[in-house]
Amino acid sequence: MKVVIVGAGPAGLITALNLLQRGIRPLVLEKGVEVKSKACSEGCSLQSLQQIPFRSEPYISRVLKGAKLVFPGDYASFVPKECAVLDRTDWLRGMAEDIRLKGGEIKLDSDVVDIDEHGLSLGNGEHIAYRVLIGADGPDSLIARYLGIKHKLVAASQYQLALDTSGMDYIEFHFDKRFGCGYPWIFPKVGVANVGIEGDFDTLDSFLRYRGLDKQTVVKKESGFIPGSGIGKLVRQNIALIGDAAAMPNPTSLGGLTPIICASQILVRNIDNLAAYEAEVKNHPMANPVLLKPRQTLMSFSSQDLANIGKFLAGFEYGVKPHPQLIKIAKYPSLLMKLHKLRTIYRAGIITEDYGW
Repeated sequence: MKVVIVGAGPAGLITALNLLQRGIRPLVLEKGVEVKSKACSEGCSLQSLQQIPFRSEPYISRVLKGAKLVFPGDYASFVPKECAVLDRTDWLRGMAEDIRLKGGEIKLDSDVVDIDEHGLSLGNGEHIAYRVLIGADGPDSLIARYLGIKHKLVAASQYQLALDTSGMDYIEFHFDKRFGCGYPWIFPKVGVANVGIEGDFDTLDSFLRYRGLDKQTVVKKESGFIPGSGIGKLVRQNIALIGDAAAMPNPTSLGGLTPIICASQILVRNIDNLAAYEAEVKNHPMANPVLLKPRQTLMSFSSQDLANIGKFLAGFEYGVKPHPQLIKIAKYPSLLMKLHKLRTIYRAGIITEDYGW
């Protein structure tokens, strides 16, 4: 079976490794002249990372205890789910080398410029036939456009800051209306941290000033787009999408690696029946429509409501400590009026704990 994967990012490389484990040798086409990471927080659930048929441990910068959810007034609750923050470019290059050693092929500087039902045309004039085509070519996917699919993209900005992270044991997400419609994140590594936001660098700079991080040295500055519209159409005949090309990042957290790892296993299991791949993904928790609601809902709350949510949840650990008694929310009358929205956010949070990193 001639399987061609377009894109040598996480989705393409993880799928290639899973295909090789099944005895299928894929061809991976990458338009760049080298394999490297695009703008990314670099985090992934440790449990999910261990499901890839590749030894990722040498490429982990930090293993963290989970996520810290921070509300106005510095009230915080916790998601105790171990996660890894990767040195992602090195990790991708390690997977690429492993693919070559196992008999797969990766062609760099191979820009796909045209597609038909059976083959691809490259910018250098080469034509490559395929039996199955997998589009793993990122948020601005040529394969998705060929299928007539457009995704809603979220702009994100990020600095990597030189920072003493020795006392930082959690990823941080900050819910605060002062920083636009999205929420800032901090992903600690060794000696540096990825600090980003859904939005522009001016908004990110204001968050840095608020957290007292504005004097830290900027090691790297990057921006990009994240599909935030949720999983839609995935398959047409012998063509399938995965990763950002399929809008797989969790719409609640915008985290994409765990959905990729899970979807890749489903895709390879159904490589002879792509319709079954689409059906299985659509019925999976990572495609639950409830995930589309929390980001906008949280940011529609007032600053006082967000502070009250922080007070209500202060110290709460998902899946460890009992949920705060609902009767205590009566202290916050404005939250009582939004109880149905809070329940939706909570449902999405439970899914995101497993499929949002």
